[in-house]
Amino acid sequence: MSSAVPPRVIVCGAGLTGLTTAWHLRRLGADVQVIEARDVVGGVMQSSFIDGYLVEHGPNSCTLTSELAHLVDSLALTPMLRPAAPDAQRRFIVRNGVPIVVPTSPLALLQSPLFSLAGKLRVLAEPFIARRTAVGDESVAAFVRRRLGNEPLTWAVDPFVSGVYAGDPEQLSVRHAFPRLAALEREHGSLLRGMIAGARRSRAARGQPGITTPRATMVSFVEGLGTLPVALADSIGQARIMRNTRITGMEQVGAVTQLTVETHGERRTLQADVVISTLPLHVLTAMQLPAAVQADVEQLRTVHYPPVASLALGFSRADVAHALDGFGVLIPSAERCNTLGVLFSSTLFDGRAPDDCVLLTCFLGGVRHPELGVASTDDLVRLVQHELAAILGLTGAPTFVHHTVWPRAIPQYGIGHEANARAAERIEAAMPGLLIEGQFRRGISVGDCVTAGEVIARRAMTHMTRPSPTSIASVADGVARTLQAAAVGTH
Repeated sequence: MSSAVPPRVIVCGAGLTGLTTAWHLRRLGADVQVIEARDVVGGVMQSSFIDGYLVEHGPNSCTLTSELAHLVDSLALTPMLRPAAPDAQRRFIVRNGVPIVVPTSPLALLQSPLFSLAGKLRVLAEPFIARRTAVGDESVAAFVRRRLGNEPLTWAVDPFVSGVYAGDPEQLSVRHAFPRLAALEREHGSLLRGMIAGARRSRAARGQPGITTPRATMVSFVEGLGTLPVALADSIGQARIMRNTRITGMEQVGAVTQLTVETHGERRTLQADVVISTLPLHVLTAMQLPAAVQADVEQLRTVHYPPVASLALGFSRADVAHALDGFGVLIPSAERCNTLGVLFSSTLFDGRAPDDCVLLTCFLGGVRHPELGVASTDDLVRLVQHELAAILGLTGAPTFVHHTVWPRAIPQYGIGHEANARAAERIEAAMPGLLIEGQFRRGISVGDCVTAGEVIARRAMTHMTRPSPTSIASVADGVARTLQAAAVGTH
């Protein structure tokens, strides 16, 4: 490839992963175009200021990883960052209808009413449980039962999984959904021993000159998390983002990858040296793709994206009895509630609600109650109001309602998820100009998406510097012809 002509890359999807990928590619010298089916960028990462309330349509906060901090600084957004309130360190889980503070230390565990005495002793016995020797995948539920017992699964892990994945711990793979958890057992033989070792390493590193290991900080922006994708799009160049454009087909044509796209009913084709898909798998697999990859496309269609509804409710402060002195409350499935959890949004960050009002963001649907992910606004408001009246002491109706529906929200890292990664790799091998990435492959958090964007961009640049199978074959053919001519000349 001539150094005078920058490599042309098309990034499919203008969510956070796609935008971060495109931003890094621009810095690495690629000619980048981003294709987005909607008229807005950011995917689920949207923020709206309505009637004095700042509403997040997707994630409400994120952890400030080193990669995210670097990106924010490069975009000159650091002055707009806001750390979460100190109360955000406190989290609640409902048991018997009562919100209980989650214990965060051994002493707090011993004093907490969240677990029975037998349950607490079982947790403390975890270092004496032998590590797993069986091969093959294991569910999150099976892993937790084996290492910690039933109570932590029921009253801690089950609601946590609902809060993160809107999923079911019986169905998720611990190795893929929570790889760091699985690594603690693999590397230390125990979760508690592994956490103690990690804490010691952090303390030792903080004591060495020139080494900083800051504690994880939960942050947002003054105007919400939607600030980040908008800034990325501006930095990439709005003209490089094709909005309202749907990709209907993709094929390999010689050394380039060709896309068929449709914008406002008009079809055309685009070509690139490399195409990077950061699309949800149900969007990617709905395209017309070569017959040779259809078996693997079918495999990727098995990845489940359950529906999730986000219901932002504003109340007069006087109508909520609970102090709302925490991050929020998660509700275990054993409580037989429909609501998965509630964030105390106006507690987390200033400026989320008018004076003397509070903003609660409620989540419904998921694997537990998929029908509620697409239910009507009125039905969900009635349901949540009834359930939170008992849990948080609601005594009045909401004065503000904003309902966001994500019909296919979060990819589930199910048992056997490795097969999905292998299927993506085989499609890439059959279509050398295509790289398949996205949340199903590298994690679902904001930090995961930012980290993935840089990894994918560098992977694409490396990919374009390698000889293609076509060029390798041409070189081999040329060498063979030269050797043949030389052999003939010797006779």
